[in-house]
Amino acid sequence: MTRLLMLSTLLALAPAAVADDDFSGAWVASLCPPGVQRESGQCANFVLELHQQDDRLCGAHLFSTAGAERIDEGAAPSISGEISNGVVNAIAISGRAPIRVRAEIRKSGATLQWLRQDNPRGDYLLPPSARLTKARKKTLFAPLFEQELKAACSSVFAMAAEAAARQKAQQAAPDTSGRTGTPPEPPTR
Repeated sequence: MTRLLMLSTLLALAPAAVADDDFSGAWVASLCPPGVQRESGQCANFVLELHQQDDRLCGAHLFSTAGAERIDEGAAPSISGEISNGVVNAIAISGRAPIRVRAEIRKSGATLQWLRQDNPRGDYLLPPSARLTKARKKTLFAPLFEQELKAACSSVFAMAAEAAARQKAQQAAPDTSGRTGTPPEPPTR
């Protein structure tokens, strides 16, 4: 009876654990100077729109300085990465210049923690760190851009699945070349 109760408890908690690892959605952060209220117009804004399939992540970003004086708007997609142990190792490509920036994204409860891993030279606006919360709306981008992003991410996911299937098939296929694992001896004179 105790085992049955424990098993049913674990099964009941399993969907919650899987859902907690889902990075999908629109995530927002306001980056304000110390002592400044968020609604004052003196804060920068950072948006991530993320799509997840299995251990792959794809999405786009938008960063604007206070008053939207400068903007870094990523293409569809501008973020890609792999998820391992609840952490995304991502590459973000700036929309201001084709600069690749490595970042780590962690999910903690209802927030995401963005941490830039390097600081390459160039004109990009990706924050060193940010704590993002999930937006109430499903998307914060224009509907046409969101459609393009979904299509691009679907292609990224399909190509990754095809590559993994090819690699698995190559590893499982027997060697029919007639070669052995050791190279032939050179001829002697």
